[in-house]
Amino acid sequence: MKRLLVPLDGSPLAETILPVAEEWAKEEEAEVILLRGLLARHASGGGDPEVQVRAVEEGEAYLKAVADRLERRGLKRVRWAVGHDEPAAAIAEAAAREGVNMVAMATHGRSGLSRLLLGSVAEAVVRSARVPVLLIRGQSAWKPWATGKILVSLDGSELSECILPVVERLAGPRDLTIVLFNVIDPLASSALSETSMQPHQLMALRRADAERYLAKVAEPLMGKGLRVETAVRYGKVLEAIAAFAGQERADLIAMATHGRSGFSRLLLGSVAAGVLRSASVPVLLFKAGERGR
Repeated sequence: MKRLLVPLDGSPLAETILPVAEEWAKEEEAEVILLRGLLARHASGGGDPEVQVRAVEEGEAYLKAVADRLERRGLKRVRWAVGHDEPAAAIAEAAAREGVNMVAMATHGRSGLSRLLLGSVAEAVVRSARVPVLLIRGQSAWKPWATGKILVSLDGSELSECILPVVERLAGPRDLTIVLFNVIDPLASSALSETSMQPHQLMALRRADAERYLAKVAEPLMGKGLRVETAVRYGKVLEAIAAFAGQERADLIAMATHGRSGFSRLLLGSVAAGVLRSASVPVLLFKAGERGR
């Protein structure tokens, strides 16, 4: 059985992930596991046992109410649990214990110990999770698969291609179009000084290399019957991804959190974090293993 872990902190912003999780679970016939991480010992009142018990009871009541709401909306399998640890640690522990297929969470929540903030909990979860992590910015609206396109950002490395098996599993059953995307970054003046070619000739050569690379990646995917398109753009990576996703009205941006070094690297905290901050659609991140695919 497929399982989706949904961390919540009790805030409306954190709950913006619920429509996404609901749609995902219905399509995949997956079980949804709601999680709230509590550090009751840090609650007001210090180590007072009554305060701790009350915090746990409130967390359980909240999760039960959310679960009841989802069940009334048609979800057949919803469970919930309270984690007694720092939020990121509680999420990682629950994901491993439950054998989930994906973690889905919002990147903004309320302030305090249980916040789900980009750069803190969300980043820690992506770094530690052994499964894909679907992130949306709080308050973002999402219409699932409205255009049927998944934008996959690649940088030419095997590590960046680690996201492809995940994308295959999403696109195939839904007959979605996978758009393989590569950005050619501007040439530094030092690079131009090391070649006798004119700038436009060198950029044309790099574009041809990028197009051949994407065609090579696309071939086995198309051989499996998947819909695949390719696109190459010039510019700074972050801006190019955001602009192209908007232009194509992509439903989802998928990328690995590690890629090769250099201008086009996909590193959590740089490009991936920037995409999360600017994207108007969910972003699916997958931490690439050291050995790639």
